[in-house]
Amino acid sequence: MNGEQELGGNMLRFNVGVRYVNTIQTITGRVSLPDPRNTTSTGAALPDGSRYENIVSNVSTRNVYSKWLPAATFAYDVSEHAVVRVAGSRTMTRPDPSAQLPGVNFGAPSADQATIGNPALKPYLSTNLDLGFEYYTGREGVVSFNAFRKSIEGFTNTFISTVPFGDLAQYGITYDTLNPTQQIALNSRGGPSAAQVQVTSQVNVPNKLTINGLEFQWVQPLDFITKHIGVTGFGFNANATVVDQRSDGPAQAFGVAPFTYNITGYYEKNGVMLRVSTTSREGSQNSGAAQNGIPAAALFGTDYTTYDFSSSFDLDKIFGLAGAPQLTINVANFTDATLRSYFQFENATFTQYKPGRQFLIGLRGTF
Repeated sequence: MNGEQELGGNMLRFNVGVRYVNTIQTITGRVSLPDPRNTTSTGAALPDGSRYENIVSNVSTRNVYSKWLPAATFAYDVSEHAVVRVAGSRTMTRPDPSAQLPGVNFGAPSADQATIGNPALKPYLSTNLDLGFEYYTGREGVVSFNAFRKSIEGFTNTFISTVPFGDLAQYGITYDTLNPTQQIALNSRGGPSAAQVQVTSQVNVPNKLTINGLEFQWVQPLDFITKHIGVTGFGFNANATVVDQRSDGPAQAFGVAPFTYNITGYYEKNGVMLRVSTTSREGSQNSGAAQNGIPAAALFGTDYTTYDFSSSFDLDKIFGLAGAPQLTINVANFTDATLRSYFQFENATFTQYKPGRQFLIGLRGTF
């Protein structure tokens, strides 16, 4: 339902609705299990070369769930140039189907990590609240502020457990099914009777994840200042986001920077466009613990800031040549920034990517 109503001499606009979602999901995957004839009555395994092939079957699971998802948005004109906005909603995110496939992936050469699908994964629900204020300064100029909260239930996280290698037999993985590289790695850790394996799966965590955030934006042409010295066409666009996560358990959204900002300065006039922009984000945790076989180690990203330059020159307007093409010159990452992550400790580099500077020159025209 959409509508508007005069209130206190100003206009209140609103949009209110509800969505009903009924999901019927079938997940089917191939599961490979050892043929029981490969084990004799005494419990001994048949020798290599005389064993029967694994029994491969398709296993299916069916999930059915229904949700009501309401949403409401209100915008009130405080004055001719100012607007207050309030919004609330209930949203649903379905689990990744690839994380629900039955069976086990055990392809690591070191034979120390397995990934098991979880067909019972449920969607997670988020209750969202937004409060915003916008002030329009003229032309495309606007100053805005927005505060938001997302309260997420049933958030999906990675669960890692350490089990004996023998526990994988129920999924059709035994010493004899491993390739030679995996067998050597398993023997170096004490053999199939003593070696441990980290098993990873996706689970819905029981606790609630609350994400609070603040967003700021300022778009401002500077003609009202620079016109006094006979110069126009300059301006800037800036925005920043602050995010804070709170949880009383393992729920955590990885890869979400606590602070990010973007700033662009521009000049646009008489067929010339020049822009210099910077994008920056604060380092954050990129994964849960127990990475690469180390229970208490996680992956983190460092702070990253990059600068870019873009420009275009409309030769038709600049030189008055009808049909003249448009020239573009762009330089990406002209400060040659490096993107880096580390393994628990900041001096333990995990990945380092140096994309370098990119120069792009283009000519566009019509004939």
